[in-house]
Amino acid sequence: MSRPTPRRSPLGAIESAQPRPQTAQLSERPFLTHINLRADPADAEALAAIQQVLGLQLPLTPNTTAANQELLAAWLGPDEWLLLSQHHRSDSLVTNLQAALTGHVASVVDISAGQTVIRLSGPSALDILARGCALDLHPSVFPPGACAQTLLARAQALLIAVDDTPTFDIIVRRSFAPYVAAWLQDSARPFGLHFPTSDPA
Repeated sequence: MSRPTPRRSPLGAIESAQPRPQTAQLSERPFLTHINLRADPADAEALAAIQQVLGLQLPLTPNTTAANQELLAAWLGPDEWLLLSQHHRSDSLVTNLQAALTGHVASVVDISAGQTVIRLSGPSALDILARGCALDLHPSVFPPGACAQTLLARAQALLIAVDDTPTFDIIVRRSFAPYVAAWLQDSARPFGLHFPTSDPA
């Protein structure tokens, strides 16, 4: 009987030298559940059904997020959201959402295998991101809970402001992850950087 192939995250093999005092830290948040959800925001019954399954109301204000202890929902467009969960429950979550939305114009797609999350945190995070992102990410205009789709070093990314450390979650396609991580490491070199190796799930 053959052994199952161990899961490997896109950035699980990356390590970082630490020659300078650290003012920024990178880490991968691998193997999260990523679900793309589309629904009509004017369909009150559909929104209520989604809230029943998720335990939270979808954010309807552009470029905002909503979260509870288990899940985060990020606004991507007037009728589109990204759901992120730390628990390995993508099958049940997709199934429950699809069942709840039967008869409604909606779409629920598990995209977990196609994306990963890179977390950048520390006093230098804004300076590092400014080298490759045209958005103003200062907390006065991009506070914790804000999100935005943008280009980061010419790679498509979704940025989420996590806290006022500041900490950002950078969500990118799996194929872009090594490039974005390498760019972040290079841009953060003047500030010092730590990129811990991810533990397998």
